[in-house]
Amino acid sequence: MLTFTTEEKELILSAIRYEKEVQDRADEDEIEYVEEIEDEIQKENVFISRRQIDSIIIYLGYLLDRRDQYDNGEVLLLESKLENFSNLP
Repeated sequence: MLTFTTEEKELILSAIRYEKEVQDRADEDEIEYVEEIEDEIQKENVFISRRQIDSIIIYLGYLLDRRDQYDNGEVLLLESKLENFSNLP
């Protein structure tokens, strides 16, 4: 189980919303995968796989290009936190 602050969850959900916009032009399986992650992040107790963590890290990268809307420092800290989860034995 992973725990995230409200701010971290909002960053993740923002990144997921952006990914859904991109995937809107893709196949249905990819959209379902993104929506599964979104549903799980919205829960109080988050259970996600390493693959999903790695996907979130990629999605957060999109926010780095939107400096006017998101604090790059916060995004990078969250990416680092997720990378630490992904690298656990």
